[in-house]
Amino acid sequence: MASKYVDYYTEQDNEGNITFTDKKLSLNSEGMIALTEDLEEIIDKFTGSEEWQENEDFWHTWSEIRFDLMDLIHDIVNNKED
Repeated sequence: MASKYVDYYTEQDNEGNITFTDKKLSLNSEGMIALTEDLEEIIDKFTGSEEWQENEDFWHTWSEIRFDLMDLIHDIVNNKED
């Protein structure tokens, strides 16, 4: 179920040889960027402001929500149930 935003994580050596491939799907860098931008747009939409981005008090909660969404996405794409 790899997609534009989700793929199997791999590591490469200096010559470009794949040395490790994770067996679980996770957000790739494009997925992380899209999730971050989408979450920012949601907050901006409902607050009518971008000022929250400059307030450190909100960044902690925003970061926790982003990690929770990442976990949810990872669980869904890997068909994991609690």
